[in-house]
This record gives sequence, structure tokens and C-alpha cells, in this order.
Amino acid sequence: MKSSSHTDAASEGGGSSSSSSSSRLPDHKLYPIDANGIELMLGGMASAMALVSPRKSLNIYDNPVKYLTVTATVLFGYYAILAFAGIYCFKAPTSRRRPTPAGARITAVIYMGVATLAASLVISIGLVLFGAPFASQHAETFMAALNMALLGVTPAILTLKPNPEAWRKALVSGEPKSVPELWAAGLFWSTFVASWAAAYFIPLDWDRPWQKWPIPIVGGAFLGNLAGLLYVLLRCFILPLARADYAETERSKRDMVRELSEPSATKKEL
Repeated sequence: MKSSSHTDAASEGGGSSSSSSSSRLPDHKLYPIDANGIELMLGGMASAMALVSPRKSLNIYDNPVKYLTVTATVLFGYYAILAFAGIYCFKAPTSRRRPTPAGARITAVIYMGVATLAASLVISIGLVLFGAPFASQHAETFMAALNMALLGVTPAILTLKPNPEAWRKALVSGEPKSVPELWAAGLFWSTFVASWAAAYFIPLDWDRPWQKWPIPIVGGAFLGNLAGLLYVLLRCFILPLARADYAETERSKRDMVRELSEPSATKKEL
């Protein structure tokens, strides 16, 4: 009887402790901050490398098509490596996945490339509808759209499921979002909003070389993408980590006070 009651109590205590531990699990334990931190750093470096070129012959003012081709190649190579390696994803650290076959990895890279190309075609049409040159500078418009797609749409392609509902929830709805959805929405909206805002400088009569089409919208897209990276880093990793550590510190303080007060209470009873 004593052993069974002890077992029942232990099971009840274990159940309560497991439920309390799961409910008290720090937020940063739910996020794979190791892989995602590497992605954020690589994303920032790739964007910086694509935006600033040390070569004088590669000048966006004199040859924007050549320059944007290089930036698109850098960005596509960055995403292709992440897609092929299978690290551009958001899984809990405790989850264990089976190794992905090489064929599936190649298929993921091809899917990313085709979807990005389709997105760039849609963006090209949108740029023309919003005032881009229609009868000339077709290559400049398409390369600008390709860079915008790589910066704003490709992260969503790699993180969201290929169905309209997932994209609607991540990019349009006001519902609570998961980490992948925040990642996709942050980079998408920061890239396109900054690009749209930078287009304001094109019609001004300042006669500056950087007002030449499509330099402002591409520069705005890169700056917006960097701002989106900082937002995702702050929103998804730094703040949850700080909140979790603060909560854990407060709980440890309360536990310490409780442990120190328990002996005095037992002495009074004796």
C-alpha cells in the first residue's frame, strides 16, 4: 500500500513537474538560434557584398545590368547553398530529422530557382505598371526585379509551405505568427516597402547619378532587406532570449528564497 501510494504520488508529482516544466520552458529553448544566427550573419554579409563592390570596373552607374547580374548571382548562390545544405529551416533543437537525399536537395534548389524567377517576372510587370520604362531599359527592369525577388520573396519561398493559405497567414493576416512566418514577413515587407519609398527620389530634378533607373529601387531593396534582418534578429531571437533569461532569473530567486525560508519554518514547528 505504501509503495503504491508512493508510486501514485510520484507519478502525480512527475506529471505536475513535467507539465510545469513544459509550461515554464524558456522561449529561447524553442528557437534554433545556432543555425538561424548563422543564417542572419551570412544574409547580412551576402547583402553587403552584393551592394558594395570594391572593383571600379563593376560600377552600377555606368553598367547597372552587369552590376545587378553580379548581385543576383551572389544572392542566389547564398540561398542555393542554404537550400541544398538543408539549414534554411526552423525546427526545434530537440527534433531529429533523417538525412535528406541528394536528389531532394537538388529538387529544393531547382524549385527555389523556378519560383524566384516566376516572382521576378511578376515584379517586373508590377514595376512597369508603377511607372518603369516600358519601351526601353528592359534588362535593367528585369534585373532590378530579380534582385528584389531574391531579397524579399526567396526567403518566403524557402520557409513557407507552397500553398496560398500559408502565404496569406504570413504576409497578410494579423494572426499570431511563428518564427518562420515572422522571418518571411519581415524580409518581404521591409524589402518592398523600402524599395517603394526609394522610388520617390527618381523624378526629383536633382540630376544625381544615383537617381538613374533602377538604382534607387534596388538600393532601397537592399537597405530594406538589411533592416528586415535586424528586425528578425531582434524580434525572434534577442527579445525572447532576454525575456526567457529574465523569467528564469526571477524563478531562481523565488526558489532560493523559498529554500532559505523552509528550514526556519520547520524549526518553529519542532
